[in-house]
This record gives sequence, structure tokens and C-alpha cells, in this order.
Amino acid sequence: MRKALILTGFNPYSVTGGIETFTQTLIDLLNSSGVNPELACASGFENAYNLKHEFIGQVYAAGRSLSALPSDRYKFILCNGYYGGGYFPKKFKTFTVFHSTHAAYAEAIKGLVPLSTYLEIRFIVGELFEQTAASGAKIIAVSKSVRCELERYYGLKQVEIIPNPIDAGFFLRLLNKEILRSKYRIRHDRKVGLFVGRWELSKGSDIVQNVIKNLKNLFWIIVTCSGGEAPPANDNVRVLSGLKKEQMLEIYNLSDFMLFPSRYEGFGLAAAEAMACGLPVIGTPVGFLAEAYSETPFSVFSIPVSSLDGDDIVMRINDRIDRLFHDRDFYEEISRRSRELIVKNYNLTIWHNRMKEILCLS
Repeated sequence: MRKALILTGFNPYSVTGGIETFTQTLIDLLNSSGVNPELACASGFENAYNLKHEFIGQVYAAGRSLSALPSDRYKFILCNGYYGGGYFPKKFKTFTVFHSTHAAYAEAIKGLVPLSTYLEIRFIVGELFEQTAASGAKIIAVSKSVRCELERYYGLKQVEIIPNPIDAGFFLRLLNKEILRSKYRIRHDRKVGLFVGRWELSKGSDIVQNVIKNLKNLFWIIVTCSGGEAPPANDNVRVLSGLKKEQMLEIYNLSDFMLFPSRYEGFGLAAAEAMACGLPVIGTPVGFLAEAYSETPFSVFSIPVSSLDGDDIVMRINDRIDRLFHDRDFYEEISRRSRELIVKNYNLTIWHNRMKEILCLS
């Protein structure tokens, strides 16, 4: 049986996040295509080269471990972005999928993190590891914005765009909101806002906390992913973590809207899953939302990244929330159009066909 290796950061079955969801979906595709997938997770390697940053040392060791393998062992290797930073030269046919660029990410959070952190992300992870991961590989970007970043920061022009997959057959609108709210012990008469992601500044945790503090009439659900800090909980906030996709389907459907004030995203998987469930998303035009918010009626929910640090950010968000609930027909239109957008552009079947073509699995 043909084999393929996925070089990534963490075990996708024990860590939650967009890259891990992508990796699980890729494993399923390879298995169904007669290719046996193997995983090389940097988190499982020792920092054998004694690099100062422990995890970067693990990433480097994971990539270097491939140099000792026979060149006919794998049909191909797929690297998840900078996790392929220690894999050089490319002795196997290689695909590198960029879920983001750390050069752009570093610029988005510059001033919010210590200078040493910014420099490490921008030049070690970005300029060094990401460029090494791309060298000699077929390059795939998960959004138009990531492709533009790859050219802008690294001069990479031969880039395929394959948006991340959304299983719109699973993530869909359910018609039992009251039952779901009873299950999670949430009052039926409350308006429920949702935030999903790591609780950190790059995801806009400070914005969410400010909105929660000032808009006390709303109930909030915060679903945290692996990494980040612990968000504050109170009578108006329910914090959940480590949820399975079946639970996420319920959370999307019992909520009234998602707040997604991220300062940077390569794609924005949680926002896309929410929209597949018909949940309106109020957020920044990052990742795939840069394209979605360019269209009517979604443009009314876009929050410029440049406004996140403004004194009027809560008022801006509140205006969009009020607009959403001012007219029930408008809410229903947004819900319907949100799902239609995901089904048309980001559905799992589209991703399957594109990945099969690129990886020569047909």
C-alpha cells in the first residue's frame, strides 16, 4: 500500500485547532484514496539540537529526521506550514500547506507582544522556517489573503489556493434551539453571543472581554481551543473547552451570533463552521472573511482591524448587533445567505476534488 507522511506540529486527535481539523480531514481523504497516512508530530520529538526555544527545536528535529529515510518510502510528504522548517533538502515529492504566514501574523500583533516575541515570530518562524518549508515544495495556500502574503513577504508566486474544508453536510442549521438551550441550561429569552478560539490578544480576547463588560444584556459562550490563557467566567459567561464537533454543532445552533474580532487569520475555520450553521458572524475582514465581507449583505458586519484599538469599538460592535436583531427578516436572510456562501465556496466536496487533483490521488 502506498504511504504518505504528514509533517505537522501536534497530534490532531489530542489537540484542537484549525490545522488539526485540516489534518484529520486529510487523513480521512488519504485512507479513502488507498494511501496509508503516517504522522510525524513535532511535539513528539526531542529538542535534539538544543535550540533555545524548545518547540522550535522540536520542529527542527522532526524535519531533520526525514533525511535518514529511504527516498522510496513515501509517495509524498505534506507539511503543515512552518512545521516543515527542518525538512531540507526535499528528498521526497513535497507539498507545503500554508494555513497562515507568520510574517503577516507578526506584523498584526506587533506592539501587543514583547519585541523578542515579535522578532522570533517574524524572522525565525517566518523568514527562516517558513521559507525553508516552502523551498522545493508545491505550495498551497488556504485563502487568497495567505497567497498574497506569501508573495509579499517571501516572494513566492507559484501558489495554489485550496480553501480549508467545511463539512456542510454536518455543520448545518438545526431547528431545535430551545431544546439545545435547555440542554446547556441557558435561558430561552437571552440573546447569546459566541466566541470560539484561543483566548489571546491575536484572536481579539481583549475586545471580547470589553464587549462582555459593557453589553451586560447579552449572555456569552466562550469556547476555547488548545493554547492561550483562561478566559474569565461570570454569571453572563459560560466557558467551555475541548468540545467535540458534535458539541460544536450544538453550540453554533443555540447561539444568536458569533463575535470574531481576530487581528489575524489565515482562514478562520470556526467562523466558516458557524456560517455553515446559519449563524451570523460579526468580525474583522481576515482570512476567508476578507472575501465574504466584500459582498452584500455581509459587509455590514465587517469591523476594520484598524478600529479594534479605538475607544469606540464597543459601540461599533453594538451597532452591528442591533442591526442584526432589528429586523427578523434581515436576520433570516443573513442566516440563509451565510450557509449558501459556505456551501458554494468552501464545502468539503470542493476540497476533496481539489486535493485529489493536486496530490494525484485519482
